[in-house]
Amino acid sequence: MKIKKGYKQTEIGIIPEDWEVKSIREIGDVCMCKRIFKYQTSFTGEIPFYKIGTFGTEPDAFIPIELYNDFIQRFSFPKKGDILFSAAGTIGRTVIYDGKPAYFQDSNIVWIDNNEKIVKNSYLHYFYKIVKWTTSDGGTVSRLYNEHIKQTLLLIPPPSEQTAIATVLSDIDEYILSLERLIAKKKAIKQGTMQNLLTGKIRLKGFKGEWVEKRIDEIVERFATGLNPRSNFMLNSGGTNYYVTIKNFFDGVLKLDESCDKVDNIALRLINNRSDLKKNDILFSSIGRVGDAYLITETPKNWNINESVFTLRPNTILVNPLFLYYFLKSAAIKNSLTNNTTGSTLSSIKMNHLKVLTGYLPSEIAEQTAIATILSDMDTEIEALQAKLSKTKLIKQGAMQQLLTGKIRLHTDNQTQSVEKKKTSTQANIHFRRSVWAAEIADRLCNEPTFGHVKMEKILFLTENMCEVDIGSHYHRDAAGPYDNRAIRSIDSQLKKQSWFEVVRKDMGYRYIPLSKRGGHKDRFNKYYSDVLPVFDKVINTMRGWDTERCEIVATLYSAWKDLANSKQQYTDDDIINEVINNWNESKKRISEERWQKALEWMRQKGFTPIKT
Repeated sequence: MKIKKGYKQTEIGIIPEDWEVKSIREIGDVCMCKRIFKYQTSFTGEIPFYKIGTFGTEPDAFIPIELYNDFIQRFSFPKKGDILFSAAGTIGRTVIYDGKPAYFQDSNIVWIDNNEKIVKNSYLHYFYKIVKWTTSDGGTVSRLYNEHIKQTLLLIPPPSEQTAIATVLSDIDEYILSLERLIAKKKAIKQGTMQNLLTGKIRLKGFKGEWVEKRIDEIVERFATGLNPRSNFMLNSGGTNYYVTIKNFFDGVLKLDESCDKVDNIALRLINNRSDLKKNDILFSSIGRVGDAYLITETPKNWNINESVFTLRPNTILVNPLFLYYFLKSAAIKNSLTNNTTGSTLSSIKMNHLKVLTGYLPSEIAEQTAIATILSDMDTEIEALQAKLSKTKLIKQGAMQQLLTGKIRLHTDNQTQSVEKKKTSTQANIHFRRSVWAAEIADRLCNEPTFGHVKMEKILFLTENMCEVDIGSHYHRDAAGPYDNRAIRSIDSQLKKQSWFEVVRKDMGYRYIPLSKRGGHKDRFNKYYSDVLPVFDKVINTMRGWDTERCEIVATLYSAWKDLANSKQQYTDDDIINEVINNWNESKKRISEERWQKALEWMRQKGFTPIKT
């Protein structure tokens, strides 16, 4: 086979000429922590201990701090930035060690004592993900042993290209994380909206009709179950008629593809009378994920239903089918499907049990339709985001295979280089703009006795939202209010790198200490943000002397208010306060409801609101 110019043949395939092939033993020693015995662990404690299953998430156990301090002083231990990977369980699963106190199972979790002279950790983190961990004869590996790891071959680009590859993949990961956060946020908003709209706690404008209590069998005109065809004939995987079971639908989404069971035409005739499905029928799971439902939106021509799936046909004179679908997924119905003894969802439900479940619903079909439309629109938005997330993950997988094997060169493929540089530049630019924004806040407030890390975060949130600027933040609900820990760490690093400010711990908190180039951000701030300066000034001047708790109250109310406004539902001040006190964090209950109410009134008077008035 002819080798393309600029490439060479190696023991692991064709790679760029300026890339090297090295074994892990040439990079550094394989290391692991000192062995921890079961009797040395506990369910609670000071230092998290990771084995395999929860590697990189929740710890499996804890060890005493005295043992931790002793071991890290006397034995091998990873440095911040080292790549930890699993040698058992999910082989090759990796995380970048963040330097926080933790301990790891010997032989299960290992790392390379890599000085980064040959290969950068950021590149290694991604390359591990495409390594084929197999035996010499190509078999599956159940555990990686030291010698196996040491002889594993790596592709090593020049250092600058390693950095470029890792940067591109890291940017994609950051985008994936932002999508996951956004989806989680949208789902939380939807759950709150369902709770409010499907209980009548919040009424849509223009509807005043009575809500009535109904049993399921009063609003469903037909109940049916499918058959188990295996007792009469074998499923035919080559058939053209889908055999729908509970595995095919989850959280309102039906998946019918080549992996589904199918039946032939003979089977279809045998059970067709039992699975006479129509548009607007609802499938309801009776076993396993009890209560999962799916609304049929088009008349199916080749579906056959398993006995574990109930078919409900709504009485459209009494109930909107889409509303009934959400009604069946509401908290009231879910609670009725809960085991009173264990508090867990029932493992199965009989048809007679389902028929007598009760709940309240609007007597007006128009109100049912309006509620269902709002919830459906929210589902559509979530599904679109999930589709984007799935597509992005596929793109990342393709990018990893192409970039980490040298098939695409960031510095030789002009088209790819242009696209990726533009993406990286845009990402870096927004992060730099964020640090400029933060530097202006620090420059104005660093001498204030109440200004520190927490107050910086709250003012960042409020100025960003009230000025309607995009500085790449992704806030989550934290005990102290809206918080983006990744962004604040990035800001601190950038401020120090630019010699504008350094964050130093003093007394009980962190302070912003001016450095030699303080004020060096001013020209850029005026260039980027001059058009929003009046609003920025208003927020800074208003909050200048506030203590952190007052900043927390206003920022938290603003965030909760914004979420409710984005949910497309009607709400009151009481709903905003309830969202903060009961759906945010337990710590919010320390502040009286009266104080939340007064703060909300002040925000409306002073224009600190997320909606245009």
